[in-house]
Parts: sequence; structure tokens; C-alpha cells
Amino acid sequence: DKTYVERNAVAGATKPGEKGCFLSHRVLMGERLTGDESYLIIEDDATLGERTCALIDAMLEQNRNLDWDILFTDVCIPQMTLMFELLKRRREMATKRIDATLINLRGLCFAGSTAYIVNGKSKRKVHEVLSGYTALDLPYDLYLRQLSHKGILNVYTLFPFVTTVSDDSDASQIKAGGVSPLELAWNLFRRMIWTERNLNSCKTTLDAFRQEWCRDEPPVKVPGGDEELIAFTNLFASMVGAVA
Repeated sequence: DKTYVERNAVAGATKPGEKGCFLSHRVLMGERLTGDESYLIIEDDATLGERTCALIDAMLEQNRNLDWDILFTDVCIPQMTLMFELLKRRREMATKRIDATLINLRGLCFAGSTAYIVNGKSKRKVHEVLSGYTALDLPYDLYLRQLSHKGILNVYTLFPFVTTVSDDSDASQIKAGGVSPLELAWNLFRRMIWTERNLNSCKTTLDAFRQEWCRDEPPVKVPGGDEELIAFTNLFASMVGAVA
């Protein structure tokens, strides 16, 4: 935590809380170096669904020969063009009745470390790589992204996401000004794209988003659009309105 970081003068340009997060993940990994069992790490704002474990088991079995080190069960996508692509992919998969797939994150813009699996065959490798990063100049999730982009670790995500982030605090954060509009939109996307999403539940937060930051922008009409397409179109339009 922040106190530990300050007491031990942990090096690096990141904030004390970010350093504490990084070290916490690394300590957990260091406690699980024996054996070859894979394990799931989740942060306290992760949400699991009724099918989460079954989908994870099925995808690991289907991809048992794949060379992977870290498998996210959901990630933050802070890039609108990639959001468009993932929505299109989700709709195509739904048409073909495909429950989930694995996406290689190398070269893709992603963030977050809410929930991910460490491959039992790679856990000593992952821990060794993270232990070699002594001056913590990047937050944990962005360092994992860097390792992925450089090809040092093979990082994938399940898609559509089989976990997501909690929505309990979003509405109150909007009213209290405790969250930026883009961060809220990114979290909304994660909840709207995951396998067990509830678009009606997300609509409440989306309406609050529009009321706070886009109140002068009328809802976007999508002639002939289904519920999913209308919801995402309004999310994307709200994101543009919030930063305009």
C-alpha cells in the first residue's frame, strides 16, 4: 500500500498507489511459483457472471496448445476505433453462435488489470520479468501492455469478455464528479460488450452520462437498429460529445 511504498522508498515515477498495486500483483505471483497450476487474479472491482468459469474452462481446453503467458478475462479499451471493431466482431460472433474466442493483444491498445489468468507453465517466467522491473515508471497494466507489444510476454484476452467491472459506484461518481467522462465510457463499454451484459442496466448509467456531460445533445436515432446497436451508437456519440 501507499505506506509500504513510502516507507521503503520504492523507486519509480508512478504514484504511491500505483506502485502498491504493482507490488501487490507481483507478491501474489511470488507466492504461487510451485507446481504448474494456472491461477486467476481478480481485483476488488471485478464482476463475475454465471457462465464465467465454464467459459474459461472451455476456452482453455480448446486452446490448450496455444503459447500464452497471460490471459485477460476482460480489459479496458481506451480507443474508439478498436471499440468499433470489437462491437462488429461481437455481433458477427453472435450471428454464428460463437460463445467466445481468444484475441492476441500484441499491438492493440488496452489497459486495466481487473482480472487475468497466469499460465501455470509461464508463472515463473512472468514473475521473473516483473521482478526485473525495479524502478516502477509505468503503472502495472501499462507495463504489461508494453511487455505484450514488445513480444516479451504472450498476452491474450477472452472475447467477448467473460468478466467485467462493477457498476455499483458509477452513478454516484458522476454526481460527485469523481470520475472522468472517458473513464466512465470505457467502463460502460466493458460492461456492454461482455458475455452476460444487461443493456437495460447499462442504460441507466448511459442516461446519467448523457445528462451530466451531453445534456444538449439529443439521443442518436438509429432507423431499423436493434437494441444493441442503438445502445452502442449512443455510447460512442456521448463519448464524442463529452470531449468536444
